[in-house]
Amino acid sequence: MKGISYRGNHICFGRYALQALEPAWITSRQIEAGRRAMTRNVRRGGKIWVRIFPDKPVTVRPTETRMGSGKGSPEYWVAVVKPGRILYEMGGVAENIARKAISIADMIQPQTHLNVADNSGARELMCIRIIGTSNRRYANIGDVIVAVIKEAVPNMPLERSEVIRAVIVRTCKELKRDNGMIIRYDDNAAVIVDQEGNPKGTRIFGAIVRELRQLNFTKIVSLAPEVL
Repeated sequence: MKGISYRGNHICFGRYALQALEPAWITSRQIEAGRRAMTRNVRRGGKIWVRIFPDKPVTVRPTETRMGSGKGSPEYWVAVVKPGRILYEMGGVAENIARKAISIADMIQPQTHLNVADNSGARELMCIRIIGTSNRRYANIGDVIVAVIKEAVPNMPLERSEVIRAVIVRTCKELKRDNGMIIRYDDNAAVIVDQEGNPKGTRIFGAIVRELRQLNFTKIVSLAPEVL
């Protein structure tokens, strides 16, 4: 997907907005999850506008079907988003409340897609739920999640639609340390692990934070090329 958004890139209704910085297909479930997270955070105060609509159908053909006979049935709907497009707008609340609510919308929660930062064979995951939390709806670095593989490399042990466990190693949401340092990544990424917490891959791609060592993920830290 090339180019930037020339329409829908200005605030029209509210005072604060969440803007896309990279191209993506955002599903209807992701749009609704972000809206619910923002509404829950402001405790039904103010007003929220959703500026995107999932109007593009994505078809999926069943497995083991012959070639031909047209496309498959629509599986889900997506909104095509280019850099610069306004996703949500908010008004009627203070700036600090709006900042907190909008920042929650881009945190990792159920239905969030993540990149895979290892060579286990999976390429993209979708979060199903967070392990070990009963009242938290959002995951941070070091949390273990249950996810489903949405995209995988052919002829590898891990296959598409397989349910696995993964440890979050990178988030777009900033990580604040006690010394005032703020670390923010360009993507959400996770490492696939087994029941004991050991990585299934033999290589880790990209830099990770040293806080994972304090959470007993020393094997992941030792395989990483750079630790911040």
